[in-house]
This record gives sequence, structure tokens and C-alpha cells, in this order.
Amino acid sequence: MKKIFIAAIAALALSACGSKQAQPVEAEPVEEAATEVEFIRLNVPVKVEAAKVEATVDLAKQLIEASLKDNGVMEYDMFKSMTRPDYLLIYETWKDQPSLDAHSAADHFTTLVPKIQEQGEMTIEQFVKVAGQEMEGEAIRVNCHIVPKDPAQKEAVVKLAKELVEATQKDAGMVEYDLLESVTRPNELMIYETWKDQASLDAHSQAEHFTTLLPQIKELADVNADKFKK
Repeated sequence: MKKIFIAAIAALALSACGSKQAQPVEAEPVEEAATEVEFIRLNVPVKVEAAKVEATVDLAKQLIEASLKDNGVMEYDMFKSMTRPDYLLIYETWKDQPSLDAHSAADHFTTLVPKIQEQGEMTIEQFVKVAGQEMEGEAIRVNCHIVPKDPAQKEAVVKLAKELVEATQKDAGMVEYDLLESVTRPNELMIYETWKDQASLDAHSQAEHFTTLLPQIKELADVNADKFKK
């Protein structure tokens, strides 16, 4: 079984297709004892045709509303790309594997997830924070949350973040770098990024566009990130 482990959360500061008979995508269970697991993070990209985005978001909002009442849920939301009209991301965090298993068996999951899958292509990535576990793998995933301190400043934050995205997409070792917006909390943004390796991320963190634009974003917004090694 493929397992993905992550390191402790770090502040960023600088540093299966759907079909007519689609079945819900389920994350692989964690083999370690539940007492060792600190949390489970799922990043679930959903790629749909632009014409189906609204219907997909409506289904996701129903799933989010119901899932936020599940035992063991820590975070559950959908983010929409602000640069790619066909890209959505279900973002969720669970206390432990039993909580995730119960959610996967719940009526709202088994009813709504197949309907979301029918809209387009859904894939899943599971990251598990295990106490005392060393990181494995090479690629780096960062979920960087950006919340404007004043909602009136959101447009300015988005402008700066889009500049950062455009410049960063030219960086060596960049696999994915995009700006997303919550579909339920309009003031919450996320920079969703994947890097080939730590060296690539380190170089990006020293690049002029990063060291110039990130401080400007942080003047207007609270910036926090989870960093995972895949």
C-alpha cells in the first residue's frame, strides 16, 4: 500500500475519473495505530468543464454543509481556481482514520460524491501526520492559506497573489502553483503549490518575485501554510 507521510506543520513565511456508475473515491486506510496519527489531510482535485462548475460547486456545498457536522472533522471546504475555470479542490482534514472511515460511509458522502464524480475527473491525495514519523519522498506540497485582514483589501491581495503565481510558474522545479478561492468563505484564499524537491522550493523562497511580493501580501493578509513531503 502506498503511504504518504508528512512532517510537522510549518509556517510558509519564507521557507479516478467519474462515470455513469461512479463510485465514491475512498482514501487508503492508515496502517499505523490510530493513537499515533495526529491528523489526516485530503487534497481532492476535481476537474470539470466550465459549464459544469456551478452544478459541481452546488453539490460540493451540500457535501460540505453535511460533512462539517461529522465527528472528527477539522476542516472541510472546496476551493475554486482563480486562474483555471475548470479546476476545483476539495480540501479536508480529519482527526484520525476512524473519523474518515465513518465519513466515507455516511449517507451524504455515498449520495453526493458519486454525483460530483459524474461532473468530471476526481483524484485524491492523502497525507498523514504520524507522531515521530520521518518524512519520505521528494516532492513538496504546500497548502498556503491567505485571509485578507480587511475584506475590502481582498482585491489588492488577489492582484498581488496573481502576480506571484504568474512569476512563480516560470521557476525551475515548479510542478503546480495556483491561486484558489473558497466557495463557502469568500474572504479565504489559498496558494496551492507542488515542488519537485526541497531545493526547488528553497530557490523559489529566495527569488526576487517571492521576497518582493510575499511581504506585500502579508501586510494585507494573514498567511499560514502546511508543508508536506510526498
